[in-house]
This record gives sequence, structure tokens and C-alpha cells, in this order.
Amino acid sequence: RTLTDTVEQAATRNRERAMLTSPGAVAGWRVHHGLTARGGRRGVCPRRHSPVTRAAVIEPGTKTSFPDMLEGAALTCVGAGVREKKVAIVNVKVYAVALYVDASPCKAELAAGKSLLHGAFDKALLIQMARDVDGKTFWEALDQALTPRIRGIATDMATKEDDEGNFMSSVAEAAEVAEESAMDQCDDLRALFSGQNLKKATQVLIKWCPGSEAGGAEGSLEVGVVGGAAALSLSSMELAQALFDVYLGDAPISTKALEAFQAGAAAL
Repeated sequence: RTLTDTVEQAATRNRERAMLTSPGAVAGWRVHHGLTARGGRRGVCPRRHSPVTRAAVIEPGTKTSFPDMLEGAALTCVGAGVREKKVAIVNVKVYAVALYVDASPCKAELAAGKSLLHGAFDKALLIQMARDVDGKTFWEALDQALTPRIRGIATDMATKEDDEGNFMSSVAEAAEVAEESAMDQCDDLRALFSGQNLKKATQVLIKWCPGSEAGGAEGSLEVGVVGGAAALSLSSMELAQALFDVYLGDAPISTKALEAFQAGAAAL
């Protein structure tokens, strides 16, 4: 091989490299492989509610992948964690859970000193089973954490005082009514889950829209099995608060999940 041959071969390689890396060639390669100019796959809906394309959120303990946006709700995933149950001496991973929030109001509420639990913004919990669990067992475990929280919320309402520190009988009566309503709707949830067989990868969605007292908008709570025929639309905001307190309150059932939620929300 002569030096001339080597130089000519190098020049040829350079011309080929230039052709392959030209804008037109790169665009053609992307089209051939089903990629858009931004690198996304064709057929995937654009992220209309966020100027930044976010990757799917992975729960590390179960390797569960959650979408970055909740379909049809314009809610952004801020983190995911795992719910574990101790069986004998082993911590069993029961399900992964992700928190979704309405990003802009959430950011504003957190900046004003509100918490993920008490902030006035739409939020949702998406639970994905890491193993087969019958619905009755799932509900009983959740209800065990839920019932004392409902009673605590009602007690706080009943003992609220006026500006002069006086007990208000009307508030106490309203608290009793609210507690009864929350417990009645717990029975509806029990009926919903008792007939379910929650196999591995089954998802349960819990969505809370707190509403607005100033704007007169009523709040709502939706609970159902994703893809299932049965779903409930509930009105008890005390039940909604108690449900989310299980995951976002001062004594969450998964501390690591709450830490992940808080870190993600702080980065909005």
C-alpha cells in the first residue's frame, strides 16, 4: 500500500463521514428509524402541558415505570416510592405508588408555605401492584390506616374555636355529619375493592380535586381500578384528605415515597 493510496482512502472516508453527518442525512436516518427531529418516537403524543420533555419515572425498589404525565388529567409525576409490608422478618414489596400534581398551582402553593397534602391543587396517586393481592386484603390494609385519620380530622373540626376561644356547637355538629359521610363512603370503597382481584401490574387511581371555597367550586374524589368497569366518584373531602394523608401526612405508610414526592415537587 502506497502513501497515495492511504491518503486517497482517508479522503474518501472523510467525504463519506461528511455525507453521513450532514443535516439531510441525519434527518433521513431519524425518519428511517421512526424518530422525530427532537428524538422522540413517531406516534407519541407531544407533551402539551409542559415545555420540557420529561422521562418516565422509575420506582427503584420494584423497577415500576410510571408515565411522566397522567393521561387525560394534565397532572405531572413528581416521584414514586414503594409500599412494603413486613411478613415475619422480611419486607415484602406490595405495590409502587406515584404522585401526580397540577404543576403550576402546586409550585405556587409550596412557595406560599403549603404542603403537598394541604395545598389547594389537583393531585392523584397511581398505585401499581408488585404482586397479586385480592381486593379485600388491599382494602383492609388501607382502611386500617384510613379510619383513624378520618376520626382525627373530625375531632380537629369539632374542637375548632372561634376568635375568642369559645367552643362552637355548630362546628361540632358539622364535624359529626362530615365523619358519618366519610365513613359511609368508606363502605362504598370497601364494596368496590372486595370484588376485585388485583393481579400484579394492576393499577389503582385515586384522584382528588379539592375545589375552591373562594370560587365556589365543589371538590371531588375519584377512585377506581384502571381499565376496570367499576369506579367511584365521591364527595367527602374529609375522606379525600384522609386518603392522601396516608401517603403525604406526618406519618406516611412509606417514608421513602414521601421523600421522593417532596424532592420532585421541589424541583418543579
